[in-house]
Amino acid sequence: MIAQAAVAVIAEKGLEATKLTDIARLAGVTTGAVTHYFSDKDAVLTAALELAYDMMFTHMELVSASGNCSFYEIIVQALPVNDDSRTAMSVWLAFWSRSLAEPRVADQQIEFHHRWHSKVKQELILHCERLAIAIPNDLDDVCEGITAHVNGLIIRALVDASDWPEARQRKVLKTYLSQIGLLA
Repeated sequence: MIAQAAVAVIAEKGLEATKLTDIARLAGVTTGAVTHYFSDKDAVLTAALELAYDMMFTHMELVSASGNCSFYEIIVQALPVNDDSRTAMSVWLAFWSRSLAEPRVADQQIEFHHRWHSKVKQELILHCERLAIAIPNDLDDVCEGITAHVNGLIIRALVDASDWPEARQRKVLKTYLSQIGLLA
């Protein structure tokens, strides 16, 4: 509940303007309750970042578990195409600038990126097996390209939302996956 409130506050106000009092108010608790569960503001912010990533992975897992999905539909879940994913990805983006100055935050972001890369790799292997196509020899590089492309789309869609609606995000991702031979 507190981490969820922190996600919402960070997405609305940005990382630097986020205050414990705002998080507590939104969570419906006192600031004392926040500090009871978290050692400091950084611990709350870290929990928010973890929750933001978990939100993305949960959406990807739900689509993947349906069994009737394409690699494309799983990867789309990372894009800010609805309120939930826009909120989660706003938190993700807020922490990247902080990671430039704080090695601990950089380590967290790198760890989360490895998790994201592994998920893309896992789903790409399943995709290739389902379609009976060869798994790329340079699988890790292909997955890095996909994650970099999606990260770029996320940034564009968050910074220039009016020019990057869901339809455009989907189209650009689909075009890229087609260009690299992953969609028919």
